[in-house]
Amino acid sequence: MFFMLSKLFWVLFAPMTFISFLIAGGFLARRYKVGRIAMGIGISLLLLCGFFPIGNNLLVYQENQFPLLKNLPPKVDGIIVLGGSIELERSVARGQVQMNEHAPRVTEMMALAKLYPKAKIVFSGGNGRFKETSSSEAKETDKILKSVGFDTSRMVYEGESRNTYENFMFSKKLVDPKPNEIWLLDTSAFHMKRAVGIFRSNGWDVIPYPAGYLTDGNYEFVPNFDVLGNMYKLQIAVKEMIGMMAYTLTGKIKLNEVTDPLPFSSGPAGH
Repeated sequence: MFFMLSKLFWVLFAPMTFISFLIAGGFLARRYKVGRIAMGIGISLLLLCGFFPIGNNLLVYQENQFPLLKNLPPKVDGIIVLGGSIELERSVARGQVQMNEHAPRVTEMMALAKLYPKAKIVFSGGNGRFKETSSSEAKETDKILKSVGFDTSRMVYEGESRNTYENFMFSKKLVDPKPNEIWLLDTSAFHMKRAVGIFRSNGWDVIPYPAGYLTDGNYEFVPNFDVLGNMYKLQIAVKEMIGMMAYTLTGKIKLNEVTDPLPFSSGPAGH
């Protein structure tokens, strides 16, 4: 139910969809004052969010919550990699694995696997869309890893999860991590706060390892003409904000139970 409601809510209230509804609805009802107001608000939001780097700055804030670790622990028992880097429908349709801008989740995993040759590696990713497919992110990731010669003998694939909470729930059930084990959590930087919150507040004390950035880390205040880029970044940032609120309100993230996510201050330097 949570999955269905969250997807439906996002379909209706994604920034571009919401702005489009305001403009289109306001135009159709322009003979009424409320219609003209709605259309004016929609146009103003489109201009503001399209020409100003609001989305970029929100993403910078999200990505900077967990900086790259200068020192990694000397020993790691496992690495958990969250899905989101595979364009599943297109991969199935074209018969070739299609990766997106979140591909560093996988490439950084490959580097970590080399750094920690004895660590168990869990890839967690099913199909996070309404439309069913004959494959999963886990299956497609296995294909691309094997195609580049990566040793998948220590990989554990979880291919049922549809969202971040299910990533946690199904992966924990699959590998049953012990309290004294050390696990790295590999996901995109902007997504790390929500992911860490879910894992740590539900009993899995992972160490965040941000993999992949959509900004250069600097705030911007000058308007520009990259309207599509600005709106795209806004979409991602707002979705993450809504996800954080939804998971907190439904108890999937318990903020008062999230302990220090950076327990290591010494160890070998990261790659």
